[in-house]
Amino acid sequence: MPRRVLTDGETAVLAIIAQGYGPQNCVERVYFSPANEAVIFVKLANGMNTLFANLSNLAAWRADGTIASDDELKTKWLQLKK
Repeated sequence: MPRRVLTDGETAVLAIIAQGYGPQNCVERVYFSPANEAVIFVKLANGMNTLFANLSNLAAWRADGTIASDDELKTKWLQLKK
């Protein structure tokens, strides 16, 4: 699947993931679906997968207000503790 540059919103979501779960969750680990959506299998520091995140959808929902704040994104959608 061809790669593309992440949007600013996708990059912001990825940065929150890397901050919360560790730097192993970087742009090189992002894949692109057939619909050209940026997705990542989020890994813990021990290498285990913890969740699957669709960066494109999360960024769009954050931008349009469906996800009201970064705190909501972190806790409800990315399962990070406050």
